[in-house]
Amino acid sequence: MGMAFKTGAVALAALMTASSALARTSHPSAKCAKTEEISAIQAAAVQQQLMVAALTCNEISRFNSFQTSFGPELRKFDATLNRMFRRLYGVRQGEAEYHAFKTRLANDSSIRSIHDNVNYCREAGSLLTTALAPAKPSLVTFVAVMQVVQESPVDSCQLRVATNFGEIPTVIPMPKPQLAATLTSGTAPPQ
Repeated sequence: MGMAFKTGAVALAALMTASSALARTSHPSAKCAKTEEISAIQAAAVQQQLMVAALTCNEISRFNSFQTSFGPELRKFDATLNRMFRRLYGVRQGEAEYHAFKTRLANDSSIRSIHDNVNYCREAGSLLTTALAPAKPSLVTFVAVMQVVQESPVDSCQLRVATNFGEIPTVIPMPKPQLAATLTSGTAPPQ
């Protein structure tokens, strides 16, 4: 009886493992970021980069303005990011992964600032100028044009998000109603 029980337990464990693997492959989107989660990852990356710039480039005042100006959107994206990690890893592990990811973003930005502070500060300054323009874009539009190079928390989905200012694209700020019409029509903004 003992041997039959052990054999049954091993068979049950194998079946459960196979079922779990099958469930993962049959629902590949379970480990993929949704569109709003990708924007949340980008927003977190930009926010952490600007936080480091505030401290290493004497940009505290403009960083505070950025935080205030985009506050509701930043909080929404932060909650989305937290929910994504909880969805991917479960509540307890998700919370830890969420904090670890944000810490990695800040540490990576800090290291880049240490290695080339002059360019880091120049790029951060340009980014803050664009973000705080009188006709500022929405945060989702603003972060969408930023190249972000950081190991993604959802790299199993072939998503590569980076935290690197790189070349800051020319962003022409538009009032939000005009921006929304431009985005939905697919036409270039009026000059």
